[in-house]
Amino acid sequence: MPVVVMVVGLGLAVSPARAGAVVADPSKTPIEAVAKINGQVVRDAATAQRLIDAYWTPERMRSAIPWNPEGVIDDPELERRDRPGNVGSPATDARPVAPPPGATARTVNSSPGVGKVFFTKPGGGHYVCSGSTINNPTRNVVSTAAHCIHGGKNGVNHENWMYAPLYNDGATPHGKWPAKLFHATKGWTEHSYHWWDFAFVNVWPVNGKRLVEKTGGNGISFNQSKTIPVTVLAYPSAAPYDGKKQIYCKTNLHWAAAAQVKVFCGLTPGASGGPIFQNYDNAIRFGFTNSVVAYVWGQRNYGPYFDSDVRTVYDRAKNKA
Repeated sequence: MPVVVMVVGLGLAVSPARAGAVVADPSKTPIEAVAKINGQVVRDAATAQRLIDAYWTPERMRSAIPWNPEGVIDDPELERRDRPGNVGSPATDARPVAPPPGATARTVNSSPGVGKVFFTKPGGGHYVCSGSTINNPTRNVVSTAAHCIHGGKNGVNHENWMYAPLYNDGATPHGKWPAKLFHATKGWTEHSYHWWDFAFVNVWPVNGKRLVEKTGGNGISFNQSKTIPVTVLAYPSAAPYDGKKQIYCKTNLHWAAAAQVKVFCGLTPGASGGPIFQNYDNAIRFGFTNSVVAYVWGQRNYGPYFDSDVRTVYDRAKNKA
């Protein structure tokens, strides 16, 4: 039985096409977009920090609610055709690293490598998701769900995007990290396919430091077994949870579909984007992000399987400064 606990304290080859034919880009095509704050592209870290600090007051953060995208496609037959699986040898890229001594104050079962995501959408409203810090070469990547950065088919990128590691009821002990670049696939941005619901975000430095320098970072793994022990950490915000603190669930991963996995955790909306960790080390509070929570159905949380297609998107993000 899974245990769910409230955290204490805190290269493409193109086939010939007939003249005039329109060849659609495949769903796995990576996309990259520049994040905006207050409708504008920001050009430097200091401005990004000032604007995000001013926008996301404790009151706004507490009032933010989960966003549930509409028109999401969940079709097993289509999934098998659209994303049949690009599974190579099991691999890891980044490896977990703890923050420098004294850089953080950690409480048992909390992780400075997991945080709450905040954003706005055109037309107004304040929304939340979850995410995790990845120890990438430029020390600035957050892993989350694609619907936590973009509205999906016929939608646009979210704005005023901010990541708050170890968020705790309005407090942001490790700062507010503004988004700089978004990375996802056309499978989400053009089609709203559940099985492409993953994303990576490069964040701006804060106070002259990069994210991993402040919080430490998780590793990331690809092409792993779909039946391994895992630990999920996130900020579910719908009842019976309130989004104030991290919640974790220790359980086993299960096969769900051609390109999805599931866990029996019942984490409610707000948990989207939260990491599904392989080999979570409770001594240093970091692990290997192996999938992300995409949605909940009953007591089951589903996420995209991290195969070589996911790695392609991560590889585009990991060296961006």
